[in-house]
Amino acid sequence: MTRTRRRGGKRKLFAFVLVLLLAALFGGFLTFARHVDALSPPAPLPKADGIVVWTGKGGGRLATAGSLMQDGLGERLLVSGVNESLNEDAVAELTGLDTDAAACCLDLDYAALDTRGNAVETARWAEALGYDHILLVTSAYHMPRARVEISQARGSLRVTPVPVRSDAPAWYRDGARARRLAGEYGKYLLSLARGRTDESGAREPAADAELPNEDVPSATAE
Repeated sequence: MTRTRRRGGKRKLFAFVLVLLLAALFGGFLTFARHVDALSPPAPLPKADGIVVWTGKGGGRLATAGSLMQDGLGERLLVSGVNESLNEDAVAELTGLDTDAAACCLDLDYAALDTRGNAVETARWAEALGYDHILLVTSAYHMPRARVEISQARGSLRVTPVPVRSDAPAWYRDGARARRLAGEYGKYLLSLARGRTDESGAREPAADAELPNEDVPSATAE
């Protein structure tokens, strides 16, 4: 009888802890979703040393970055995660940069294969050029994880986010967007956890899987 009661008590405790964990995860997701939906670039945008755009799921990024460049808000433009099938002329056309601007100030990163790679290549590019401040262009839902990864790659780099928003309906009215946000929230948590693990020196992180790109054929996605 005593053993049965103990087993029942353990089951109840496990169920209680599980419910608390699920509630915390769901509450965190709601906070994450609200944060993403509220993201917007500062107005007016400050001038930075350089502009970086990460290719991936979500259209409009390259055109946005090109517009910032044409407005003189950065000295150079890095497009990170470009598919090897695209040359500089093709990317320049997608950004809207004229021939002279592209020849002068457009840098292409073919090395990055995922979000962590984007962050590492961005940090290397900024360090090589002596840049301390960048404008970062990526999708709004991707921006929280992007900033975590850049912080881990080079914490001293100042990042002004320029989130690109979609015209999709609210996530709770769009099953596909809800799933995308849930997946990104999970990756965001993993990035945070990986950063803490890296600081402890416990293990080396592994690259994450990525989704197909809808902006421009690229080597990376989110």
